[in-house]
Amino acid sequence: MKKYLLSFTVLMSATLFTACNNDSDNSPKTYPVAVTNGVFVVGSGNQSSGKNGSLTYYDYTTKSATKDIFSSVNGLSLGMTANDALRYGDKVYVVVDGENSVFVLNAKNMQLINRINLAGATMLGETDGVSPRRITADEDKIYVSTYGGYVAAIDTVNFALAAKYQAGSYPEGVMVDDGFLYVANSDYGYGNASITVINLKTKETRTISDENIRNPQEIAVAGSDIYYLDWGQYGPAPDYAQEHAGVYRISSTGVKLLIPNATGMTCYGTKIYTFNDVYGSSEGITYSCYDITSDILIPLNLKDIDSPAAMGVDPITDYLFVASRKLEGGYPSYTTDGYVNFYDTTKYEKKGSFTCGVGPTRIAFNFGVRYITY
Repeated sequence: MKKYLLSFTVLMSATLFTACNNDSDNSPKTYPVAVTNGVFVVGSGNQSSGKNGSLTYYDYTTKSATKDIFSSVNGLSLGMTANDALRYGDKVYVVVDGENSVFVLNAKNMQLINRINLAGATMLGETDGVSPRRITADEDKIYVSTYGGYVAAIDTVNFALAAKYQAGSYPEGVMVDDGFLYVANSDYGYGNASITVINLKTKETRTISDENIRNPQEIAVAGSDIYYLDWGQYGPAPDYAQEHAGVYRISSTGVKLLIPNATGMTCYGTKIYTFNDVYGSSEGITYSCYDITSDILIPLNLKDIDSPAAMGVDPITDYLFVASRKLEGGYPSYTTDGYVNFYDTTKYEKKGSFTCGVGPTRIAFNFGVRYITY
């Protein structure tokens, strides 16, 4: 298997190709170079207050943000509880939990191409396709987990259901690596969580259960090891303090707590970035970076963040993006716009900030291609 955690290479595979002007060895040749055009921030909105989900786009060239680019371009709302987004090939996919749908957009102009209803008869159906959660992609297919307990593999050309994989209870994070599908089954924190590993060629399924797998949310793979973010469990009244949250590693020797006190995670290369904002804790918010090659955990001093909600690292610029809720009366607001700060990953100095929609929950990057001739 691959020796890195996450890479944008797979996501660019449908876009990048090599081109040259002619076959002469002496003539100039044109080559594609991967670039990042901007950043998407998914806002979940707030169902109880009637605020729909949103998709904010920050453009690297203009250095400006469009707070709800989907509505601005299409004159439509994403609906309730947007949950994830992904740029893959020439399309952008937005997962909306409350609408049981994946919205497919043209990456160049954000115009709506298709709306895939996961609960539809030609997809997973009303029971199995309810509440789509997370998305990944591989070999011209997107993979979407649903609270119905399944992962749908959908063709990115005709948007047809290519395969249906049964996972565990309330699956969240998904990843495809080297022909295997990995699923973090949260069980909604009820105590029957697990990790599902599916061989996409043979359809053989393996379920990993352990006392340290309590409420997994995100998942990544490096070599033969699995890394997952677990939200743990809530303690007794009156505080209901969150316990056992962190990043864990599953290896041949078992399940081990790798990064204690983590409630958010993003991965790229050999590094795992985390934030910790544990419910019911008075210890304050912390940030860290763990390198799996050196086995070193480094605390980070990220400034000007009120209530972290999502992280992402741009693999081309190496900027770390952190989305946050604003504070109102000393508490995080779930009904007003959030914001995103970004930092370099050398000194972790703040390089910029922009406003995003209500309830930021996911950060995705708009990869593209620039051609150079030499």
